Amino acid sequence: MTETAHSGTALDDLVRRLTILEDVREIEQLKYRYAGFCDDGYDPDGIASLFVEDGRWVVDGEGGSMTGHDEIKDHFRALSDKIPWALHYVIAPRVTLSEDGLSAVGEFYLLCLCTIERAQDSSTHDAVILTINYTDQFVKRDGSWFFQELLGKTHQVSDWNKGWVEQPFRE
Repeated sequence: MTETAHSGTALDDLVRRLTILEDVREIEQLKYRYAGFCDDGYDPDGIASLFVEDGRWVVDGEGGSMTGHDEIKDHFRALSDKIPWALHYVIAPRVTLSEDGLSAVGEFYLLCLCTIERAQDSSTHDAVILTINYTDQFVKRDGSWFFQELLGKTHQVSDWNKGWVEQPFRE
């Protein structure tokens, strides 16, 4: 009897640990899908599909603040004109799950190489390097993970030929 109870406890612990690993992996993959949609012309429908209906996308600097699928889609439709090319390198994921396993916080770094139009002349573009720290909120709905809030703090947005020392933020 004691052996069976012990085996059940060990099995329960193994299932719990496996679920945590799978959830963390799914959240990381969600963030990477987000980067993939951004790199695919800022696909507005794809990006919005990663958020809950009332989800928020907030990035300081050249970003903005959007709530809900419609605002998120509108933002990314416009962004694809301003940034015709980008390659998002999302690195150093740190995901912390809540005790109930239904929400999580994820921290990530972004190194992004992109082509951005000049503010003074939208017909001209510059090669730009951008870095952001993300602290995102995730929720699990019907067995799948979604963004509740994507929150980005921009460190620098610099023209490639000037770099972040000479020009930490573009004008």
